[in-house]
Amino acid sequence: MWDRRDFLDIDSLSLQDIGLILKCAEIFENYSGRGNKLEMCRGEILVTAFFEPSTRTEKSFEAAMYVLGGDVLRHHEAGSSREKGESKIDTLHVLEQYSDIIAIRDPEVGMMRSYADSLKIPVINAGDGFNQHPTQTMLDLYTIKKEIGKLTGLTVVFFGDLKYGRTVHSLIKALRLFGDNKFYGVSPKGLELTDVYTGKDYKEIEMDDVTKIKPDVIYSTRIQKERMHPEERDNYSYEINKKFMEKLPAKTRIMHPLPRIDEIHPEIDDDPRFIPFKQVRNGLHTRMALLALMLDHEKEILSLSKKR
Repeated sequence: MWDRRDFLDIDSLSLQDIGLILKCAEIFENYSGRGNKLEMCRGEILVTAFFEPSTRTEKSFEAAMYVLGGDVLRHHEAGSSREKGESKIDTLHVLEQYSDIIAIRDPEVGMMRSYADSLKIPVINAGDGFNQHPTQTMLDLYTIKKEIGKLTGLTVVFFGDLKYGRTVHSLIKALRLFGDNKFYGVSPKGLELTDVYTGKDYKEIEMDDVTKIKPDVIYSTRIQKERMHPEERDNYSYEINKKFMEKLPAKTRIMHPLPRIDEIHPEIDDDPRFIPFKQVRNGLHTRMALLALMLDHEKEILSLSKKR
């Protein structure tokens, strides 16, 4: 069970925990429109400490805290004392003196537990190397539930870099909690899903086979060359384009954590089945839910639902 002290990985969550986060996200969706601002987290400060680049995760956390009525301090490597040689943990200990909660992104796998054990404020894992990205998974689950209407009995195809794709790792773990889901992988040679995440419910297939299984979700990822060994950095020719989309059923949704590079052609952007930017929007609601729950505002969240 999740103790709400930190939010580090999917492994610490139960179905009940996920259900509560998604329920709170649904409530917040009614209050996260442009111009809306709550006072729930007034006087509370979030620090975003990103030791690796980010657009959507960082900005959605900032927007979430803003809508909740709190404030944000941003830390980036450039221009900080890290350029003078300060250690990450010393930087984090400095930042915790000014804040109530911290979201950290780090390129090193497995560091989040160490940070959480060392810091006195709640820690949120905003992505640790190629390991996990649990807050992305919450918005992905929320999006699937809204678009497909369920989180069980799904056929999901993971497409692209499955070896280093941390969003894939977190999502497959979470969907397994719901049961009765089937998973398939389409990936370049050498970038297949590792044994840690495969199982009896998972099968590697070719791209030509995808349309035959009529998937509910195709979850695409970019090739993460920054995490690869030099010998792995070949050119890959996997692309979701209009011709491919014509073979898919109307129910299929194309998801992507972004950024996309060349694995999804812009010609499908107007297809209603292409929903990455809906995912982005849903990231605001789910991260509002996480922040508010971890800052002990559950009663206030639930009271909002009674006002609607």
